Amino acid sequence: MSGGLYGRGKAPERACLKLAFWPPEDRRLWELAREPGDYFDDTRGARANHSHKSNEKAEKGYGRFLTDLNYHDRDALKLPPDERITPERVKAYIARLQEIGNSTQTLLARLQELLELAKVMAPSKDWSFINDRASRIRAQHKPVRNKKDIKLSDELLALGLKLMAQANEIKGLDASIMFRDGLIIAFLALVPVRRRNLADLILNENLVAIDSGWLILFDETETKTREMYEVLLPAILDEPLQTYLKVHRPYLLTRDGRWTSDPKGAFWISKDASAMTQMAIYDRVRARTKDEFGKSMSIHAFRYAAATTLAIADPKHVRIAAPLLGHRTFSTTEIYYQQAQTLEAHRDYVKTIFERKNAK
Repeated sequence: MSGGLYGRGKAPERACLKLAFWPPEDRRLWELAREPGDYFDDTRGARANHSHKSNEKAEKGYGRFLTDLNYHDRDALKLPPDERITPERVKAYIARLQEIGNSTQTLLARLQELLELAKVMAPSKDWSFINDRASRIRAQHKPVRNKKDIKLSDELLALGLKLMAQANEIKGLDASIMFRDGLIIAFLALVPVRRRNLADLILNENLVAIDSGWLILFDETETKTREMYEVLLPAILDEPLQTYLKVHRPYLLTRDGRWTSDPKGAFWISKDASAMTQMAIYDRVRARTKDEFGKSMSIHAFRYAAATTLAIADPKHVRIAAPLLGHRTFSTTEIYYQQAQTLEAHRDYVKTIFERKNAK
């Protein structure tokens, strides 16, 4: 188990208090806020328009705050929620998170989640002190990682191709794991999707064979921005993908282990013949990049690498990074324009990577 003294599963005070165990009034207000209801009779909840993922994230964040109070200020749980969330308690909560090694980014996320729930608990109350606390943290922000150490996309693609080539020289489980990991890294270098979408790839649903190759697509319900994402898989990955589908994925599906379960069409398969989880993919990417570069890279770092690669190689057109990464803000009436822009951005991004790779 990783993470040092306060790693995952090692510190119960970091757990999220589940909704069923929240104070009754907090639970009632949160459930009311998510009520779909109706626009016309004022029964629609304040959080009804938010995605399930967004609400789940906010709920877990507030659960962490309640867990902290349960360990350090239990009497506060008896108070009404609007009286419980005070500047002093929020300050103490953040201080304890800092003590156990949370990054600035994590602290800001916890404050944002707390603010979202505070607005639900008492929408008319002034919660600006939570934003003030966030502003102070942001002003003192020191990145956990030096982004100068992040590799560019052509280097990441080279690593993925290298791993797949090495896998062809060995046999058995190690070969299939290495080939799969190489394909994941090459895929991310060329199609820098978010971690959840990468893990959620379903064969013939999100990854579809067409006449010109393979289409990667996620509908509005599957993306963080609630907008469609659709790109063509670059041709350089056509053959590796076919090899994975014909050789390595079937082999992995024959395996049996402690975590074996029906993958239900999942594209990425674990060594136990189950669908790879987000965390499993995250760990494999970090391990492979650390072996190659001496420092591990997260999946999110591939997205940063994509924007950085464009900024260095083609600064005049760096704005195409926004649609490439799914950072789109146009209205739904412009959905077809957005789709064309996404496809164009992805083609330009892949072209840039190969121009850099071939110039070396």
